[in-house]
Amino acid sequence: MYIHPLLPLIPLLIPASATPPPLGLNPIKCPLIFDGRILQNLTLSSFDSAAASPYSPTYVKGQNLTWSQILLLPNPNATTASRFDSSAHRPLEVTVNDASLFRSGAGLQLGFRRAGLLLKGDGNAIGADAADAGVVTFHWSVKQDSVKPLNLSHEYMNVWHEKADYSGNQFAFVGGVVLVVDGGDGVDTEEERNSWKIQDSKNKFIFRTKIEFDQWQNFAVRLDYVASTVQVFYSTGDDFLKAATEILPNDNAGGGQLQLGIAKKPTETETVVWDGYQESMPHGEGQIYGGVFVEDSKDGCISL
Repeated sequence: MYIHPLLPLIPLLIPASATPPPLGLNPIKCPLIFDGRILQNLTLSSFDSAAASPYSPTYVKGQNLTWSQILLLPNPNATTASRFDSSAHRPLEVTVNDASLFRSGAGLQLGFRRAGLLLKGDGNAIGADAADAGVVTFHWSVKQDSVKPLNLSHEYMNVWHEKADYSGNQFAFVGGVVLVVDGGDGVDTEEERNSWKIQDSKNKFIFRTKIEFDQWQNFAVRLDYVASTVQVFYSTGDDFLKAATEILPNDNAGGGQLQLGIAKKPTETETVVWDGYQESMPHGEGQIYGGVFVEDSKDGCISL
């Protein structure tokens, strides 16, 4: 794990002798605002149904595609459960391929390959839901698919909270070689390829850790809308989350929505959205998710 060089190491929040609860017990300790965890009884067709899916069946995906064509349900018996999934849950994989072209109001976004899930009930307008006020923590876990690996010479924005006017993000979880226009240096090195980064509202990197290819990685971002701050928490496997940054200033205004999935950005691009190089992906690429939820963190509550 890498702590931003400007940030001092901070004490662990969990005693060294503490151990996580056994799998099957609920480790979520705070009131849920949104629950994006996937129940065992859901099928791929469930994600095309507004009644059955914990996510929007409509956005944000390639034109003429359904979520049942985009998503995969990895065998829950072939992998351990993620940190915040119980025995009632299973992982979910978001994939992209050559058809993952989103059509916005301005046209077909040829630069991106994109599939992003929006939590059911997460409104875009400022103040549209409880995740836009007070103190809120956004949780997700990721695991890599060796059969559908990401091409990390590209930038991937896989989890982000986008402002209602689409002018920027309160935070973003990115991997691979981050473009200069998005706050990176665009230099393709092994270290840069194989690292996850979390950016604040100004696209500044506030946390970095290597990508693990054989175990779950667990992330949480706590936004305090009153104090205008952000803090990152992190762990691997079934370990307790620990604070990975100090409490840092951040512009959390602007409402908007959490989106998670894959936004694969082009190389050799001028506009990012409309142009650039994307190699053919006949077999697709995938990102496995687990333990997705948003909780109310008032009074210091956070699920670790």
